[in-house]
Amino acid sequence: MNQIMLVSDKKGNHTGEYIDKDLAHTGNGKRHLAITVLLYNNKGQVLLQHRKHKIHSNIWDLTGSTHHLHRSDGTNETTEEATHRCLQKEYGIFKKIPLKILGGINYFAKDGKFCEIEHDIIVTGEYSAKIKPNRDVHYGYKWVSEKVFIADVSKSPNKYAPWAVKALDLIMKSKKNDFQIMLKDFLKVFEIYSSHYFTQKIKDSSKYPKLITKFYEDLADFTTGGKRLRAFLVYLGFMLGSSGVDHKQNRKVLPIALAVEIVHSFLLMHDDIIDRSDIRRDKPTMHKRYEKIFGNHYGISQAIVLGDIACFEAFNLVNSSDFSSDLRLSSQNRLNDVLLETAYGEALDVEYSYKRPKLADIMQVADLKTARYTFVGPLSIGGILSKCSSAQMKAIREFGLLVGIAFQLQDDFLGVFGDEKTLGKSVLSDMREGKNTLLIYKTRELATSKDKKILDKIWGKQDATLSDLLEIKNIIIKCQADKWCENENMRLTIVAKKEVAKITKNHKLQQILRQVADYVVARQK
Repeated sequence: MNQIMLVSDKKGNHTGEYIDKDLAHTGNGKRHLAITVLLYNNKGQVLLQHRKHKIHSNIWDLTGSTHHLHRSDGTNETTEEATHRCLQKEYGIFKKIPLKILGGINYFAKDGKFCEIEHDIIVTGEYSAKIKPNRDVHYGYKWVSEKVFIADVSKSPNKYAPWAVKALDLIMKSKKNDFQIMLKDFLKVFEIYSSHYFTQKIKDSSKYPKLITKFYEDLADFTTGGKRLRAFLVYLGFMLGSSGVDHKQNRKVLPIALAVEIVHSFLLMHDDIIDRSDIRRDKPTMHKRYEKIFGNHYGISQAIVLGDIACFEAFNLVNSSDFSSDLRLSSQNRLNDVLLETAYGEALDVEYSYKRPKLADIMQVADLKTARYTFVGPLSIGGILSKCSSAQMKAIREFGLLVGIAFQLQDDFLGVFGDEKTLGKSVLSDMREGKNTLLIYKTRELATSKDKKILDKIWGKQDATLSDLLEIKNIIIKCQADKWCENENMRLTIVAKKEVAKITKNHKLQQILRQVADYVVARQK
């Protein structure tokens, strides 16, 4: 007996009509409900099939395609039922895996006397166990990295089923949502908490001379301007060991998240002095603000003091939080370890600006100054507070180190190729300082002898100009060090995503961790 399918309008509503499968796909057909599913594994790869079908055969499709069927008992299959039937038939997947319905797309595609006219519901899921492909359904299959798949669809869309190409926009849009929605929800609560905190601090400081009140006003202004990534990662880390849905409970971690953000302000104030930076977040750096009062030495001195005050306040936030004394102590010790390692990395970074380091030396700086400080630290502090297991903490560390190096690579790239307005800081600072970044090391390794001499002449020149920077860009592009940076970032994020399944079994949190990795290499500031 032929299959009976559900006629649909453009919004995906079943009209109440039914149609024979062959009639629905012959001539101009009739719109009906369909499903396309895309599976991810714990490596962040997607499963594609080489389609074997009488319509649009011998092209690549997403994992599987099917229709909602009208059963002989008069009932209709749900999207989940039809998807699981499809996965069972095409891949021997009998386990009912968690599915996510992204929405629907409409399309019409002719193929000789046949056609596809469907409201196609796009579904994603995760599956990493063995599969048993049904050769009657497809010629073959492959697991590929999502980034490679997206690039290939953009380059050669005709290789893929028309609905697969159209579904990609919906898939990419949905992938952004989980991370962006959680970040947005967190910031709503965090910004209110941060604002109340600084308002109270400014009020409390009024018993001291006006300079102290100005310190707290400037600290509030400086801290408010950041991306809040580290604060968010503390919050995310806290959810890894808790239910992840108890928002009232999760608010307990806000003081710790703010402490980490204030620590970031402390380190940036001192870092700006070391780097001789004039601009931070589209505003004068702290030492430049105070320099206007009594000159250069005064500005540097007060920025150092304000940075110190920020550090002291951060530890006070941890100590006064609502966690038990042992958790407060553990998180405080972890924060102290992060600060020590960051200081070691800063010292080595300064040292290597005065001599030619080896690749291992530069990697160690990226490890200490960026990976542990920006990713491992915040995530693990949150994990400590939610009592993550030792296995989880180990996976958090591995994930954070890999993503952290990728973050530093992107930072190096933006330090040369970034837009100054978007970055909110000068694109000349790395060059003028002569910072030995991973990108510059690779450029020296790949460049011609002539270009190396030009690079060595410009990189570290304190009065270097935008025209000098353009020359550096040309050398990097010519020797393809920029391509190396892009490929290394891809490799690091792929490896990092393999750790995600070890960190949490919560599929939504797994998705967000993967999106954090994707964000790192896609960011422009």
